[in-house]
Amino acid sequence: MELWMDLWRDLWMVWMGWCPLGLIRGALPFGLARRELACEGYPLELRCPGSDVVLVADANYGRTDDKICDADPGQMANVQCYLPQAHPIMAQR
Repeated sequence: MELWMDLWRDLWMVWMGWCPLGLIRGALPFGLARRELACEGYPLELRCPGSDVVLVADANYGRTDDKICDADPGQMANVQCYLPQAHPIMAQR
């Protein structure tokens, strides 16, 4: 199915250390949790200064609602689009 290729990635990031990139969702004992979104055509680069490390806690490549990265109405019909392999792929990068 081609639809998921045109949709959004929903990434939950856990920062191991402090990274001043804004929109912190919550503090964890070992770092800060933060949510990042990237829509088609808008690459997302994650980096922190120094020796801080990014740990991907969860990731999705697909569409699970019709509000985020809205597009052509034909693409919005399927909101049950989820790529189970997204987390291992993103965690390795």
